[in-house]
Amino acid sequence: MKVAVWILFGMLAALWTGGALLMSELTQWGAELLAVGEALNAEPAAQWPIPAWMSPWVDPAWAQAAQESLMWALQLLRGFLPMVGSAAGLVVSLIWVLWGLGAVLILGLAVGAHVLLGRMPSKRARPEANVSLNDASAVL
Repeated sequence: MKVAVWILFGMLAALWTGGALLMSELTQWGAELLAVGEALNAEPAAQWPIPAWMSPWVDPAWAQAAQESLMWALQLLRGFLPMVGSAAGLVVSLIWVLWGLGAVLILGLAVGAHVLLGRMPSKRARPEANVSLNDASAVL
């Protein structure tokens, strides 16, 4: 059971790290678009290549939907774009701080589950519980 806890921890930590890396990459990409003044041009967003490390796990239709959502948000925030572009470095740092807090939380839950599983009584038979009836009558 303890092994299952740590396997689950590894899977959750990998998913959490991948999500943080994806958000960091998207934030940096958006900041680059803002820096060159092409944030409202749909063509760079539509042609953004999926990074090689992400291509085996990301459906191209999902990536297209994410790009369209980003373009919608950029059009909505047109007046705030210069301020958003200058804060991109801070946002990336905030993403990694939140990743660290989440990773510590996941690790804490895994350690807690490990300790609780260690305190549970085992299903193995105890020597004193294996006394037969004949042995018990001999003692009396």
